[in-house]
Amino acid sequence: MIRGISFKLFGSLTKPYLDYFDTLNRNLKKAMMEMSLHEYISMIIFGSFITLLVSMVVGSVFITFIFPFEPTIFYTYTLSIILSFILAGFVFFLGYYYPSMKSRSVETQIDRSLPFAVFYMATSASSGILPTEIFRLLTGKGGVIGKEAGKIYNNVNSLGMSLNDSIQKVAERTPSGHFADLLYGMSSTITTGGDLGKYLDGKAKSFMNLYRRSLNEYSKMISFYTEIYITLIIVGSLFFIILLAVMSPVGDSGGGSTSTLMLQTFLVFFFTPLVSIGFIVLLKAISPSE
Repeated sequence: MIRGISFKLFGSLTKPYLDYFDTLNRNLKKAMMEMSLHEYISMIIFGSFITLLVSMVVGSVFITFIFPFEPTIFYTYTLSIILSFILAGFVFFLGYYYPSMKSRSVETQIDRSLPFAVFYMATSASSGILPTEIFRLLTGKGGVIGKEAGKIYNNVNSLGMSLNDSIQKVAERTPSGHFADLLYGMSSTITTGGDLGKYLDGKAKSFMNLYRRSLNEYSKMISFYTEIYITLIIVGSLFFIILLAVMSPVGDSGGGSTSTLMLQTFLVFFFTPLVSIGFIVLLKAISPSE
């Protein structure tokens, strides 16, 4: 619905400037976002326009209540307009860079599952299955690579495209350099009549070696971050809590014990759990496995 409204309002306005957004167009394809460049630009301009209007109205009312005196009304409205344009610009640039951020996320997902997918493809190829059927079987595994394999199979089976053209088309759009290199190599092997099973077996060993190295690096990083976590968060929090308990009677002036208790409660029930959750999220984000 929003896509249709934004395209009707800003489609004709943005059409002459599409050639200036080649990078955004490539990122849209790599991020697997199912919309055209024209539609996406119309959407981010529509979002920026709505942000401008809403922030201008809300900001004017809010700032007027803060500064109700007559001499400052002109300046408060001016400040509201400036802030509205800043927010609108932020929304536009956020929308512009979102496909790039999403493509990097897709790249990470592909690279994490690629060693196991290639191993499965090598096993299938060694049993004499046709290349097209390899991609069909890989589709059933799901995940981002499964979707990419599904595109290759559908292009051949439903659209009548040749297998090489379909492989190269997906290779050009994938954000993962490793996966693109694999697909180009498969296309070359199929074209020259080479042994696809032998090629995939070699790539599987290569990707597994990379995966083992990434696991070793990850284990070292876990050890490093764990030492930081124990030293700064666990030991540091305990030391600070004990220090507060010792110093509280010294500076007690009625409300001192209450503020000390509140600070200790914050450290135990809020600060330490939140930092621990952030630590877990960090380890999950840098993990080389799925």
